[in-house]
Amino acid sequence: METKRISLFPLPASVFYPKTVLPLHIFEPRYRDMVAHSIESGQWIGMVLLEPGYEKEYFGGPAIKPIGCAGNLEKWDRLEDGKYNILLRGQSRFRVVREVGDRPFREAEVELLPAINDRPYAENDPEMVRLMNTYQQFTELLPDTNPQIAELELSGSDTLGEVVDLLAYLLELPPHQQQQLVEEPDALKRHQTVMSHLQLKIAIVQQSKTLAKSGHDVRMN
Repeated sequence: METKRISLFPLPASVFYPKTVLPLHIFEPRYRDMVAHSIESGQWIGMVLLEPGYEKEYFGGPAIKPIGCAGNLEKWDRLEDGKYNILLRGQSRFRVVREVGDRPFREAEVELLPAINDRPYAENDPEMVRLMNTYQQFTELLPDTNPQIAELELSGSDTLGEVVDLLAYLLELPPHQQQQLVEEPDALKRHQTVMSHLQLKIAIVQQSKTLAKSGHDVRMN
């Protein structure tokens, strides 16, 4: 299995996936150093979730989830005060082998996790058809201003698993559910999970609309 040295960026609620883009505002000095190092060296940055109870050790080395997603800096803008706005392009799931280095930010040697049960993207793939039809059904129930409605840009997706990851990213799932999807290397299992989330969201929106029509204030539920 391929190993790689990466920077670690632990946060309490930021999860992303291969082939997706994560915008971040970088203001802490140690993470400014991390971005500057990545600009200079090309070293990937790995997003990992902090374990519960991190608050007391946040400025030290609190415990992290062992699996995350690493990406390269696609764009960056250094502001006058030294802070950065960056776009991180997801490249690969990874598992932390061990932490290394003595820089102000955390670094680790990681194993890059290959996809399992994935297959090339094809519009007529039955699983792809089911997924896209269900996503369309969900978005048609939402107001136009809802952020979960997005024009799907699939040109950069080469596999079914990458499309599943893109939809997972758009669905605004709670961090623990996003983490479950990052930790699952099996593309077909992720497909099933995302389908279940979509179907649940459809049922909730439909029920809310029904209650609203009957005069119930759904905001109270």
